[in-house]
Amino acid sequence: MGTTDAAMADAFDRAAVVGTGRAARPLRSALERDPHDADLRTALVVLYRAGGAREQAGRYSVAAPDADPDEVSAYLRWAIAQGADEARVRRLSLLDDSQPLPDGFVADLAAGRARRTPAEAWETRGGTAMFVFGALIVITLVATFAAVIFWAPAAPFIAHLGSRLVALAWAVAFACFTVADALRHRSKNAAFKGVVSAVLFTFGSAGLVSLFTGGA
Repeated sequence: MGTTDAAMADAFDRAAVVGTGRAARPLRSALERDPHDADLRTALVVLYRAGGAREQAGRYSVAAPDADPDEVSAYLRWAIAQGADEARVRRLSLLDDSQPLPDGFVADLAAGRARRTPAEAWETRGGTAMFVFGALIVITLVATFAAVIFWAPAAPFIAHLGSRLVALAWAVAFACFTVADALRHRSKNAAFKGVVSAVLFTFGSAGLVSLFTGGA
C-alpha cells in the first residue's frame, strides 16, 4: 500500500470517530505542500464525498475534467456565501493560475457575489465577530490557566483583559446583526440588538480603560 493509500485509509478510519473535517486535515496539509499531487486531491474528494460534504468534494475537484457537476455547483454556492472571488477560490482549492476553472464558473461566482445583499454582507461580518468571540474565550481560558500555574500574579489581569475583549467582540457582532436587521426593516430586532451592542461596548471599553489606568 502506498503512502497516499495508507493516509487515505487512516483518514477514513478517523472520520468515523472525529468527523470528516478533522480526519481530512492531514490530507489537506499534504496537498498544501504538493498541490499537484493528483492522488492526494482524489483522496480528499473521495473522503468528503463519502462524508456527504458535497461542497468540499467540489472544492478539491473543481478543476478536474471529470468533476461531478452537482459537487461543483455546491462548491460555487458555498464560495458565493463566503464572499469569495476567483483568487480566493484558487487559494481554497489549492490551484494555481495554470489550472483552469470550469467554463462559466468565474462569471457565475462574480454574479453571485453581486447578488449578495448588504444585509447578508453585514451578517457575514457578524459571524466573523462571533468566531473571534469564541477564539478569545479559548485564548483567555488557556492563558489564565497557564498564568495560574506559572505566574499567578498575572492571572487576574489576563482574566479581566480577556473578559473585556470578549465583550467588545460580542458588541461588534451584535452591531453587525443590528445593521442587517435594520436593512431588512426588522425594527424590533434591530432595536434590541442595538441596545445589547451598546451595553457590551460600554462594558468592554470602560473596562479596558479601568484596567489600564489601575481601576480594576
